[in-house]
Amino acid sequence: MERLLRLIGFNGLPKGSPQDVLKHPDTCEILYVSSLALLKMLRHSRAGIPMEVMGLMLGEFVDDFTINVVDVFAMPQSGTTKMLEMLNRTGRAEMVVGWYHSHPGFGCWLSGVDIATQRSFEALSDRAVALVIDPIQSVKGKVVIDAFRTVGSNILEFSFLDDVQKTLAPTQESRQTTSNLGYLVKHSVTDQLHGLGKSYYSITISFKLTVKEQQMLQSLQMKNWAEGLRLNNFEVTTKNNLTNMQELVKMIKLYKKELCVLPKKPHDEKGTESKTEKLKSVSKAETEAKQVGHFNPKRHLASIANDLMKDNILHELCSMIDASAFQ
Repeated sequence: MERLLRLIGFNGLPKGSPQDVLKHPDTCEILYVSSLALLKMLRHSRAGIPMEVMGLMLGEFVDDFTINVVDVFAMPQSGTTKMLEMLNRTGRAEMVVGWYHSHPGFGCWLSGVDIATQRSFEALSDRAVALVIDPIQSVKGKVVIDAFRTVGSNILEFSFLDDVQKTLAPTQESRQTTSNLGYLVKHSVTDQLHGLGKSYYSITISFKLTVKEQQMLQSLQMKNWAEGLRLNNFEVTTKNNLTNMQELVKMIKLYKKELCVLPKKPHDEKGTESKTEKLKSVSKAETEAKQVGHFNPKRHLASIANDLMKDNILHELCSMIDASAFQ
């Protein structure tokens, strides 16, 4: 083996331990995402389920520690330059700071294709960011989202002609984040298996919300005063009442079974059952302890009955108001 290496001109591994790269990039960088951009990304990602979608992020690099994302638009599309010109006409003079794509149902990480795409963006701008969002795992109050940037090529390379060697860090530990601001994602083993900390690193995310945006978001769920006077279809109401009554009968049977718990029937010496059967009285504490982690028919019975009465009262009231108004 040594003779073969000598023939091809390889003189062995370099002497001494590999040196660490002392000039590491700062890890206090924060990505600020506006509420408009977040809503548009979520809407675009949910519309593309189960397929992945992609888009560009518009914003600005404020300083060495801050990136603002103010708006996004979907891709691929024809005429990206034309889209930027149209955004400039509407007052969007921001530049492209990165790209986003969705991972519906399988978490936030970068695949090999995503890493290659991110490196093509970093060839244009060193601080470009790749943002990954999961529309399926995202629920109200918690958005599954993360931002990444690739690590420079610290691969040990050998040249058989010139003996050129690149420096390599002695360890392959993931980067440490020195900032406690923003939304820091706790990564799993699956993310590390896909190259987190080796091929790419995570960036802290924070969501910016102005006073006007907060008022706008609060007004989205606000109901109009005329919503209570809207009359539903009679056929739909009749069908819902029939379904609720069937559920009521089912819950009553289950609740009756819980109230009347029969004891085990004692057997005599011959194996025949005795004729005396008594109901077993169960205390309140034992009943509550027994229902922990099980289906509670009493609570469902009260909920269905309240919904049934409320819907029918509102329906009758609206029909009476409409009848008196159009007479």
